[in-house]
Amino acid sequence: MKLAFQDFQFDSQALTLSKDGRKISLKEKPAQILALLVTQPEKIHSKGEILEEVWPGRTVTEQVVFQNIGHLRALFGDDAIKTFSKKGYQWQLPLAAVTEENEPAKTPEQTLNPESNPTELPANTPQADTVVASKPSSLPWPIVAPILVAAAAIVGYLALT
Repeated sequence: MKLAFQDFQFDSQALTLSKDGRKISLKEKPAQILALLVTQPEKIHSKGEILEEVWPGRTVTEQVVFQNIGHLRALFGDDAIKTFSKKGYQWQLPLAAVTEENEPAKTPEQTLNPESNPTELPANTPQADTVVASKPSSLPWPIVAPILVAAAAIVGYLALT
């Protein structure tokens, strides 16, 4: 199933991601976690469930889940995946199914939304395009940090004099 969110398109079967028509390199494990989250956006996925689905039969620590969720958040923004304390993770961005023509479908009553509770989507069901594009804002920390340190030093110096 191909899904659209923000400026991205994700094929949950081929585990391929593209943005504005250009393929984006996504490692296998983060892609598998993304597929799990976006194909069942209404569900809160526990760390144990993610470990079983993505690393079946392998003994790995929960740290790999944290690292891969962090990688996905860096790619899509912190608001894309919500953490539920002691429960797990849930996809938060609006999703739209992509038709064969690679265009998001326009059927408002069939919007995939984490707040709604659909049980199962029939195959080839078009979804509404409710994608809201937003870029996560971030300060240029390599520039801001030295300025803050210098300001703190000046204030400390002035306080001593």
